[in-house]
Amino acid sequence: MAAKFEIRSSKPGEFNWVLTSQGRTLATGESYTRKASAEKAIDSLRNAAGTATVADLTVKPAKPAPAKAARVTGRAGGNAVAKAGAAAGKVEKTAAKTATKVAKAAKGTKATKATKGTAKAAAGARKASAAKKTAAPRKRATKSS
Repeated sequence: MAAKFEIRSSKPGEFNWVLTSQGRTLATGESYTRKASAEKAIDSLRNAAGTATVADLTVKPAKPAPAKAARVTGRAGGNAVAKAGAAAGKVEKTAAKTATKVAKAAKGTKATKATKGTAKAAAGARKASAAKKTAAPRKRATKSS
């Protein structure tokens, strides 16, 4: 027995379609306010179903990379991040030193607002680079009498 579409009306002014086969409901459509809209939806479904492909989602995914290769790749990525962070720290230090030199040179002359701003930026950069240091502080030598 072939499947068939039925247009039903649950309330006055509401139409929906149902696809049935051998007394079983295969699919239902949303409610439409016009019967012509329900018929148009059925035609659209008929056109699309004829060319529809089947996607099998039960197929297992491909095997992941072996564990050793994944570790080596991760290590290389981690090293690159560490090197980039060190390079950024060097650039910050250089910028802070340059700004400090500019500020010292400006003390003897009339300093402009831009130079004063550069000095403040240098101080901020020094504080930021000092905060980034995670090594333990060095022990100070004590004088013995």
